[in-house]
Amino acid sequence: MTDLVEELRAALAGASVPELRRRTERLWRQRQDRAGELFDALVALWSRSPSDGEREIRMGIAMLLGAVAVKERAALEVMTTACADDPDWRVQEALAKGLDRHCALRGWQESVPLLESWLTHAHPHVRRAAAEGPRVWTGRPYFADHPDQALRLLGMVRADESSYVRKSAANALSDISKKHPDLVLATLSGWTRTDPAGAWTIKNACRHLSKSHPDETARVLAELRE
Repeated sequence: MTDLVEELRAALAGASVPELRRRTERLWRQRQDRAGELFDALVALWSRSPSDGEREIRMGIAMLLGAVAVKERAALEVMTTACADDPDWRVQEALAKGLDRHCALRGWQESVPLLESWLTHAHPHVRRAAAEGPRVWTGRPYFADHPDQALRLLGMVRADESSYVRKSAANALSDISKKHPDLVLATLSGWTRTDPAGAWTIKNACRHLSKSHPDETARVLAELRE
């Protein structure tokens, strides 16, 4: 396994984000028939890459674990513990990309229960990864045909205690509003009547709608003040 650990280190060290995505996808294609061996090597490499100077290695591991988790479910636990605990925001971006990769490989409809689990997880970095990873949500298979499901899932964190999570949810909702303005407006209006605690997310989800549908958006925002 030592040889594989060093191979992974060499492949990931110093790579840019686009290059990390390409390299991790290539590594998965090459090693997917030996997913267990790859998982063990990634865990070993993580334990040896704690310094800020090896940030790209940790980012690559977080991305690659998402693919590995399709065959080795224990990889999800590493993502929601070790990866989620990493203090570097760029590793958290990579964690979101790792979840996105996992769902794409597994199938988006099949991944809905996993997204629900992550969106209700105790760790805010896990919840944020679940809100951020699928962006743009309605550009993904299944959610492209079922935007209401994307809104339902994002609604689970609209009143999240973490502003970090709420910001991601608001950005995702704003993305969706570009293609589905009427559906998003109706959803936000429903939320204003049932959960005023989500006011911050609702207001920030309206950035695009305020320009494209100013009158309808003004009515939704007025409901928050009633």
